Amino acid sequence: MQFDDVLVFLQIASSGSLSAAARASAKPKTTISHQLKRLESEIGVPLFVRSSNRLILNEAGRDFLEHAKNIRRACERGLDTARRQRELAFGTLRIGSGGEFSSNLMAPLILHFARHHPDLRLEVMVFHGDALLAARDSLDIILYLGEPPVPQVGELTARIVGRFSFGLYAGEGYLARRGSPDSPAELRKHDLIGVHSGEGLTLWNLKNGPREFSVQPHTSFLTNDYWVAKLAAVHDHGICFMPVFFANAEVEAGLLKPVLPEWRSKDVAMYALFASHRLQNPSLRLLISSLTENFNEVFSYPYQATRKSTFGRN
Repeated sequence: MQFDDVLVFLQIASSGSLSAAARASAKPKTTISHQLKRLESEIGVPLFVRSSNRLILNEAGRDFLEHAKNIRRACERGLDTARRQRELAFGTLRIGSGGEFSSNLMAPLILHFARHHPDLRLEVMVFHGDALLAARDSLDIILYLGEPPVPQVGELTARIVGRFSFGLYAGEGYLARRGSPDSPAELRKHDLIGVHSGEGLTLWNLKNGPREFSVQPHTSFLTNDYWVAKLAAVHDHGICFMPVFFANAEVEAGLLKPVLPEWRSKDVAMYALFASHRLQNPSLRLLISSLTENFNEVFSYPYQATRKSTFGRN
């Protein structure tokens, strides 16, 4: 029995289809199908049944599932223990993150880590929506924004890497045309750029010391992508609610101006999610330490193609 085939089985069981398992594993669908057939041939029985274009574990598959998890844990523990004795940052580390702010928040932190560990192969996979947690069986660590849903990640350890807040921003042209609000209540009189999370319109929960105010943005411009929302604000379409670090470069360049800067969101946490036994892996421990120690540095990371950042070069 090949270990990779067991991992493919676990990924299919988690994601529910060959296509989703292929995306999560960064392998062709034909390879995933071949590995599943090889495993089922070795065991001697099918492990899944098809139902509405999904693969669902049958009785044999459910019986094999816990054994497969034990096989994976045993192999991971063995490798991690061997490497821990020499404190080697070696091998491959598969990192998963969500689509939101991957280029602006996750990537600079991971690139900083990669610069200091050139012997370590990093595979950074970006997933959208529920696909991130569905891919957890093919990943060593997940970087997750916000409070992770307990049922899906109950078996994983969660470590807070850092926190950030959202603020209000608009282009100079828009503020010259419409004026700047003096209070959160006046936001309702303005053009607001809304962001849809996929489940609903994002509520603007603002905080200024002990005072709190919530705004349900009724808007004629709605998007599910923060880059689109930021560009809309830069081009004077209205006021946008976005992470402070995400707007910093545009504020410094004079493309955006803070609106009601004393009003911010509550802090949003970024978590590292991983199986608890994987802390024996020196690469994983070093990554988590690097993410935590350098989290605040990412807020000054420049993204212009004409110059490079000093962050990550020391």
